[in-house]
Amino acid sequence: MSTRLITSLVLIVCVAAVLSSAQQSATANGKPEDQVTQLERDWLTADGKGDIASLRRIISDDFMGTSFDGGMLSKHDIIPEHTGSGGFAGATLGDTSVRIFGDTAVLMGVINTAAGPNRIHVTSVFQKRQQGWQIIAAQLTRMP
Repeated sequence: MSTRLITSLVLIVCVAAVLSSAQQSATANGKPEDQVTQLERDWLTADGKGDIASLRRIISDDFMGTSFDGGMLSKHDIIPEHTGSGGFAGATLGDTSVRIFGDTAVLMGVINTAAGPNRIHVTSVFQKRQQGWQIIAAQLTRMP
């Protein structure tokens, strides 16, 4: 290979690495409200795909939640024990509102589901930790 070709290839690889790093930084350094909203979407996607590794990363170990019937839920209760799509397969996040309080965020909004109930009101609480934002609490309510 010629020196010119090698130099060109090295330059292309360096530019690609810089662009990739810049894109990741832009997402990681975006507005906290946008980060939290994206994490809620990531949770729905991971649940819908049965992506247990992502669910374990997104949901904190000390997670607390309530079920539709008012029962208390832990992280173990909401992560499937085996792969396969979860209850939110095909779900999308509708209108949301996010408020940031230091290292804590509250998201309130609507989840549009593919199966009944067609709409669910969600209140999720997030905390920014060393590894990034995680869901620490959630309440889901069926909407008529």
